[in-house]
Amino acid sequence: LMDSLARHGIKDVEVYDSVRVEPSDASFRHAIDFASSREYDAVVAMGGGSTIDTAKAANLYACHPPKDFYDYVNPPLGRGLPVPGPLRPLLAIPTTAGTGSETTGVAIFDDVPTKSKTGIAHRRLRPTLGVVDPKNTETLPTEVAKYSGLDVLCHAIESYTALPYTERPRPERPLLRPAYQGSNPFSD
Repeated sequence: LMDSLARHGIKDVEVYDSVRVEPSDASFRHAIDFASSREYDAVVAMGGGSTIDTAKAANLYACHPPKDFYDYVNPPLGRGLPVPGPLRPLLAIPTTAGTGSETTGVAIFDDVPTKSKTGIAHRRLRPTLGVVDPKNTETLPTEVAKYSGLDVLCHAIESYTALPYTERPRPERPLLRPAYQGSNPFSD
């Protein structure tokens, strides 16, 4: 990636290489501190869902710093405030095939203090562009490739087991709208 960027005249590039598998509130904060201390024209996230989700959060918080980390986090753990404006362009290049993070406006993390998995959800978090090339998965370790495939299969099965709905609830106040939709009778 770095060689390709340089060949196209993009030389002023910094690499953030501290993404954690299954990101936590602490790892998000670390990435946010990194991104907030610099001015970028764009963000490129190359890796699996953890990398892309971390880039989404860092991009959001660097562009629109909240008063509190939990301001953008989905209720009930956070306030679920809407993103107040555009973010920097985010190019997502997945190297695994499981999460679909390159297509969503959600960034998932483990909130260690509450022992919860939660996230930040807003359409502005969706990457500007996703470059999906199956060749990017060819160098995955065998176990990671297997688990990525299982992740895709689980998401596909989930679409058949979730209860259908044709309309989202529409509370008067937008902040009361659910961050996620759907119900799964096998896990709920």
